Amino acid sequence: MDLIFLGTSGATPTKTRNLPAVALRLDSGHILLFDAGEDVQRRFEAANLKFNVPTTIFISHLHGDHIIGLPGLLFNFHLNSRTKPLTIIGPFGIASFLLMHYQIVGLKAEKYPLTVIEVIPPYIINGENSDSFSDVLNVNTRLIKYSQFLTPNYERTVYNRSDNIVFSTKKYQVKYAWVEHSVPTMGFRFEEMPLDGKFNPNRAIEMGVPRGSLWKQMQKGKKVKLNSGIEIDPLESGIVSPPRPGRIICYSADSKRCVGLINLAKKADVFICEATYGKEFADLAEEKKHLTAATAAEIAKEA
Repeated sequence: MDLIFLGTSGATPTKTRNLPAVALRLDSGHILLFDAGEDVQRRFEAANLKFNVPTTIFISHLHGDHIIGLPGLLFNFHLNSRTKPLTIIGPFGIASFLLMHYQIVGLKAEKYPLTVIEVIPPYIINGENSDSFSDVLNVNTRLIKYSQFLTPNYERTVYNRSDNIVFSTKKYQVKYAWVEHSVPTMGFRFEEMPLDGKFNPNRAIEMGVPRGSLWKQMQKGKKVKLNSGIEIDPLESGIVSPPRPGRIICYSADSKRCVGLINLAKKADVFICEATYGKEFADLAEEKKHLTAATAAEIAKEA
């Protein structure tokens, strides 16, 4: 897999840095995009990311520097006859943001299936203070799913989840956690499923296992039986090493230090985190609910 930083600036772009957007390109070709800062469509092209592959976009929060590039990217998808499915996941309000562009400026998704999933902050549901749920990773959360969105016949479904998983396949899942910022904000955690152990062909030959279908079975950890009647366990025989833990990549856009952010980053192989201020502006960072570079490093160390 490839992790590609398309933008790392904050609030406004600079001559050398675009606004927040990070792409994770999986071996399958599937693209996971975290946030969509201004001009992300051009950064997509510059990074040789394909415009017509299955894509999932995760929006952390509804501040302009994290979402302004989203409509432009979707316009690009439509104009280039995209056909592959697209899923957009974000906090409550992301559907209204896109619907406004559909109604006013003609944003469409008629040529490809677009699904939008809104995660509803608990305080909207039961009146809790917005900071009171950032200290737990798993909370019972309501979600709204829009199928065939940005078409006249889109459908709306409301459902609940308590495991914080917002997207999953057989090979990975993506969880979210609420973090503390000036508006409802999520961090995201990509978790790869455990990987098969490494196959040792020389050991298989030593054990008398012929090449072919038996090797494929052992690569999946299955026991095999030879023509001689001998049963071989690939793990016990050393032909296959034990399963390897999957990789974990965490992304947090804007947040102050909070337990939710630390929990999100636990045991991550890669922790992508904002660092808006230098340590000399620690008071301002606390006031604006951002991080200093030093605090971000402390969180990474603690996680």
